[in-house]
Amino acid sequence: MMRDTPRFRRVLRPVLALTALALVAAGCGNPAADTAGSGSNSTNSALAAEVEKLSEARDAYPVPTEPVGDVSSLRGKTVFYIPITQQAHQFAITAEALSKALATVGIRMQLCNGNSNPSEVSACVSQATAANAGAIVTDSIPYALAANGFDAAQVKGIPVLITDQIPDPKHPETTTLGYLEGGGTASLTAVAKWIINDSGGTAKVVVNQSTDSQSTVAYVEAAKKVFDSECPKCTVTINKISSANYSLIASSTSSALLRTPGANYLVSEFDQYLQPTLGGAQQSGKIASLKGASAGAQLPGLKMVESKNFLHADIGQASVFQGWADADAVLRLMLGEPLPEYEIPVRIFTRDNIADIELTEEAEESGEWYGPTDFPQKFGALWKES
Repeated sequence: MMRDTPRFRRVLRPVLALTALALVAAGCGNPAADTAGSGSNSTNSALAAEVEKLSEARDAYPVPTEPVGDVSSLRGKTVFYIPITQQAHQFAITAEALSKALATVGIRMQLCNGNSNPSEVSACVSQATAANAGAIVTDSIPYALAANGFDAAQVKGIPVLITDQIPDPKHPETTTLGYLEGGGTASLTAVAKWIINDSGGTAKVVVNQSTDSQSTVAYVEAAKKVFDSECPKCTVTINKISSANYSLIASSTSSALLRTPGANYLVSEFDQYLQPTLGGAQQSGKIASLKGASAGAQLPGLKMVESKNFLHADIGQASVFQGWADADAVLRLMLGEPLPEYEIPVRIFTRDNIADIELTEEAEESGEWYGPTDFPQKFGALWKES
């Protein structure tokens, strides 16, 4: 279940993303949708300006300013990183960045795959606890999914950092429990803003909403609020999906589209659901009239945007930066220090701006898609050993 970190990246390249690209290569383009409902100027200028800003790289990353205490006492420790699943390419990028960041202060990272299964997530947490880990970092795993394990780890003095989840009010932050929410809410609200602006305020949207956690539901609810407040003429249909029923997502998507006459935008909440979402659009026979949008953009999804097949917009969050932010947060937890507020930048990638970035693994892993690549040095300055 565990792997040493130096060679895991290529192993984690998700099969589903490759499958999605294969479908694109097989000819799932939708030229009719290229012109349907695009670019109307009837939406307000403030929203248009916000979409434009979200479509640009930042001048600087939001690195914390408060230095971390003496990290020399942490040398030789091991931090366990437990993503909900290795299928999501985003977690592979974050994991490698976290590993590199921790290595700069002499800490080893150990990967354990949650495999979208509560029992396997719990087993990973128990394994970390038995190994007397320096800390546990989880990704997209709600506290309730392995509450007993998390409780036991903290009783043993092992701090737990929950990332890419909205803080659980039943399990608030303590000296051994921290949260780093990530870009989920910002990504899904950016999807909504882009659709409203792109459609001129007249979109008819079907959203594949993951029910895997309260957070994934809350992200889409936040997007729905944007539609409600900014686009009275838009309609939004929610189609509930889950990782546990992954094989049913395509047929569920097709059914939702057939029940929604006139639908012209189809949203996959995250890229990990993109392949079956695309398959559902094909099954429905409506792909030619749909504009695809997604969040959690990584290299395979952005290549789909570049190819002008189905995806018109993919909203990414800075996964490499998040790996370094995760490292900063877990160092502070291990030293018993309070956590600052973290912001994980998001960016809207569309067919209009995709040519502005290099679609290579090297560019993805540098963090350059979202801003300057000097953030590792800035974090390192905060972690300078006393």
